[in-house]
Amino acid sequence: MTIVHLKLGKITKRSDGRYQAGYRDVDGKRKFITCNSEEEVLERFQVLQLTQEKEPEPEKKPGRSKAAAGKKAVMADPIPQAIPTDDNIPLADYALNWLETFKRGKIRPSSYERYQFCLQLLCKDELAHLDVRAIRLEDIQMYINRLDAMSASTIKKQRLLLNQVFEHAVLSGVIQRSPVQGAQMPPQSHNTKVIYPYEKDEQEKLVAAFTEEKNGRLRLRYGWGCVLILETGLRAGEALALEWGDIDEEKRTLKVTKNMVRVDGKNFVQRTTKTASGKRTIPLNSRAMEAVQHLIAQAIPGCPYVFATQTGKHLSYRNLLATMENACEAAGVEQRGLHALRHSFASNLYARGVEIKVISKLLGHASTQITYDRYVHLFEGEIDDTLRQAVGI
Repeated sequence: MTIVHLKLGKITKRSDGRYQAGYRDVDGKRKFITCNSEEEVLERFQVLQLTQEKEPEPEKKPGRSKAAAGKKAVMADPIPQAIPTDDNIPLADYALNWLETFKRGKIRPSSYERYQFCLQLLCKDELAHLDVRAIRLEDIQMYINRLDAMSASTIKKQRLLLNQVFEHAVLSGVIQRSPVQGAQMPPQSHNTKVIYPYEKDEQEKLVAAFTEEKNGRLRLRYGWGCVLILETGLRAGEALALEWGDIDEEKRTLKVTKNMVRVDGKNFVQRTTKTASGKRTIPLNSRAMEAVQHLIAQAIPGCPYVFATQTGKHLSYRNLLATMENACEAAGVEQRGLHALRHSFASNLYARGVEIKVISKLLGHASTQITYDRYVHLFEGEIDDTLRQAVGI
């Protein structure tokens, strides 16, 4: 076999930062060269040409002699292997091909970007360089174990990526069984920072800071927006995607149908929620209605966004977070992030005796189990009281 007379295909930059170009051998098989730079791709191709010129393939059988293989390996050692080939299919390259061919343009931009991030993390590990056909359950488990310093959520996303890639490999006939099956995951609470809700007195201090006026003007322009989040339990992305058509003042309700995410450094509104259960209608209490009225009063004419800049553009997460940080400083309470407002909403519901399934629905969780896992600290006291009653205390 020789590729001396063949030209290298277009060199493109991949999502993981490496460069790739394809070529076809004389049998019509498509192969790829992947390196860290364009120069390395060209150099690798030249090495392949020189190797084929000096070592023509024997006529008797396809394949290489041990001597030829050894010599070629020595020549090409400083340069990454051409991948994937019939001899080696690195997991990283197989996963990238799956992502680009079967996911790009077919899933939400934020989901695609998340897969990219997961793949970049995978590429830093030795597992990424193993042949996809040779990977076993033990290899997957050791990879998960090496991620021990990361949160359970991050590890879960890595497992999801691997599971989908290997399931595709099964469907494609590359392997017979996915090695991901049976891999043991850490508990949901593993390395996960618990965000505690604000106590009632802290909430009142924050509301006072959010709504404070100076010289007849609101000191924090987006303060009433934070109050609305506190009284509805919206995720930050859901709040930032809100439009006036989502609020029904007469019925005192707010519909959650969209989510704002950040893709490639730009704000992007997805016309879907984070999950299917995230699509919901939330009743507005008196304080939430007060927040709506104030937001209407400062609305930009012709602007459809509830959370908007003074020029009528979408408000960014950074602007909203800055409002939260300034309010915490003014109120003299700990800064726990915007998500603490959502947690406080859930805490308030629980304190009023609202059932867990109702809390779960208002928060837009896919199941009550997620609510229990996220807000286990709320139920610990209830468990203690039940135990005390059981022993007659």
